[in-house]
Amino acid sequence: MKSLFINAEKQVRNGWKVLGYLVMTTLCVFGLVISRRALPAGVRPFLPEPFLAFLGAIIPSWICARLERTSLADQGFALHRRVGRDFGLGAVGGALLVGLVAFGVWLLDGFHFVRAPEGAALSIVKSAWTMLAVALFEETFFHGYAFQRAIRGLGPRWALLLFSLFFALAHPFGEDMQGTVKLVALLNIFLAGCMLGFCYLRTGSLALPVGVHFGWNWVLGSLGFGVSGNASKGLWMPVFHGKPIWLTGGDYGLEASAVSVGVIGLVVVGLALWKGSRAQPDASVRVPPDASTPAVA
Repeated sequence: MKSLFINAEKQVRNGWKVLGYLVMTTLCVFGLVISRRALPAGVRPFLPEPFLAFLGAIIPSWICARLERTSLADQGFALHRRVGRDFGLGAVGGALLVGLVAFGVWLLDGFHFVRAPEGAALSIVKSAWTMLAVALFEETFFHGYAFQRAIRGLGPRWALLLFSLFFALAHPFGEDMQGTVKLVALLNIFLAGCMLGFCYLRTGSLALPVGVHFGWNWVLGSLGFGVSGNASKGLWMPVFHGKPIWLTGGDYGLEASAVSVGVIGLVVVGLALWKGSRAQPDASVRVPPDASTPAVA
């Protein structure tokens, strides 16, 4: 039984560390969200669920770091001078990706914009905080401790593919979505997972993937598109022209559009070819020497 749980270096195998973190985080997030719902209605707005979810992911990350005598900085949370730059570049990049996909669908006569009712400007400011919390939670959960320990055990290539699939399957898909539309959405989110995973691998920091994730979600919602099937209120609203949903994405959002497959796919190829510029050696992750080479053939 020892070999099942302990490796040759007399340490707990990385697979069990990944499983332990995922279980701890799931229980922690679930407990915090349930506790919030038990609070008085007047208190709940001060404790939004996405921020509680991030808290539920960062606490197990800290516990795992303490058990391994490392720190959260070793997991990509280091506050060095490049954090702000990487986050900003990521946010701009995510926004530009949304713009490119939306422009492509518009060129194909997929929709036109109309102005949203008054008050939408305030809603997009509020949504910025929500989308930031969502990005922090999902990047901590999918590309933080568990992803980094999977890299140790499987290498960057297989860890990237496994967690990108996990990322895609964790997103909700409506029962009314047709097979083709669901397949396109699943492929898009899988590619997005690869893109965000590469952002971590190439920089050794979560700042860039958090920025890209935030920029994509926030601008997507600000333009009135659905965000992974969740309705949003933006400054504009898209009016669709009856084109196939697999082209426009429909109510699910541009993540279900075939145009996104091409745009995000090209970004993934570019990141795979980019050698990266890691901010500093990351002893906790210990990415193998071939991590700077393309992880997807």
